[in-house]
Parts: sequence; C-alpha cells; structure tokens
Amino acid sequence: EQDARVTTVIRCTMLLAVRASKLPQRVGIARAVRVLSTSARPVPSCVGVSPRGDITSEDVVAAQAAWSNAITGITKVYQEGGDFVAAAGYCAGELYGYGHSNVLFKPTRATNNPFRPTGEDAMAYFVGAEAMKNDKFKGEDGGFAINGGQGWSEVVFRNHQIDCNGNTAIAMGDYLFTNATTGDVGRVEYTFGYKKNDDGKMRIFLHHSSMPYEPAAAAPANDSVEEALSMWRQRSPPRAP
Repeated sequence: EQDARVTTVIRCTMLLAVRASKLPQRVGIARAVRVLSTSARPVPSCVGVSPRGDITSEDVVAAQAAWSNAITGITKVYQEGGDFVAAAGYCAGELYGYGHSNVLFKPTRATNNPFRPTGEDAMAYFVGAEAMKNDKFKGEDGGFAINGGQGWSEVVFRNHQIDCNGNTAIAMGDYLFTNATTGDVGRVEYTFGYKKNDDGKMRIFLHHSSMPYEPAAAAPANDSVEEALSMWRQRSPPRAP
C-alpha cells in the first residue's frame, strides 16, 4: 500500500543518507519521498524558504505562510481522496529539519508522547497513527493536519515577536485554526525556531505549541461564604424540639 511504502521511506531516510553514494550525506524526508514514491502529489505552496544570507523576519513570515499552506494543502489532498500521507511527508521534509539537525517538537495535542524527536514520530502526529500504521501512537494521534477528518480551511499566524540571529531565528505568538467543516476558530500559542541548513534552506528545529491557559474558577472569599451561610440559616425552618 502507498501508506506503508511512505512509512518505509521515512524509516529508511537516514540509512539512505549514509549508504547512497549519489545522495548528499543529509537527506530529508522530502527528498526520500520524491525519489522512492513517484506517485506522491506534493503540495507546491509548502516549499521551504532559502534565505540569501542571514535569516530575516521576512523569511520567517514566508516560512510561516508555507506551514499554513502545508496544513490546508494536506487537508485538500485528504478531502479529494489523494495520498495525503505522501503530501505530508513532502511538506515535512521541506519545513522541518529532520535529517539535517535535531528537532525539538512538542505538539499541541500530544499526551502520552509529548515529544517527537524523529520524522516518523512527527508524521504520526500530523496524519494519524492509523495512516502511518504506528501502534505506538494509537489512540493519541488522530491526524492534526487533517483535524481528525474535519480538516482546516485556514491557518493564520500572529507573531508576538521575531528574534533573528544569523543562521537561526525564533518566533513566538499565536495562530488561529479554522475548522474546514464547522467554521469554528481555535487559538493556539506557539514558539518556532528556524535554522538554515547546509542545503541553504531554513527549516524548523524548534516547535512548541500549546493551548492558552485557562485558570480555574476562583474560590469564594471567606466573607462571601459566611454571608451565604448566614442567609441560609435565616431562611431555614427551625428544627423541632
């Protein structure tokens, strides 16, 4: 099956990088998918950014647009009955640094496995454990990029601040996800780190995402409690002797 083949591609990516003499030493997920899965239909709008020099704020914004396009593009491929797993693999290779550097990825909806250090782990989160035939994440990963089947129609980044430091950059803010089925909009907070790799492309090496904090309801003040008890005593009927 195509899904099984793409899973094998991801597992073999690093092995290919070492053994294939005609390929660079560091081969990303995207390169492996293009070489070994010719039936994959990539999402052109999720092509990674290649800064001419040091990473700029404009490069970060462009990379964020590519990430947004990847999420909505994978949804579209899924809804059209296409090979969304291969499309996600292509986008992951373009946008994330797996195979080029360590990647610190802590997704929003991960519970039992909150950290995803490998490309295969990240793919399970984005397309689902079932699609990846990965029992490790069964019951946890429903496929964020396809929103459990409902999909996403829009993703909007709202940067709080971008800090650029030569070949790396950090962005913090929140993004808004629009459910393609219901139209509901959800807000999530993020920190993204970008690094320029040896092939000239900048990719994500840090991705931390979480739901906004919701404080618990405040406990009533002591005087409010005493007032309520006093009113209750006044209204309560007297006990029989």
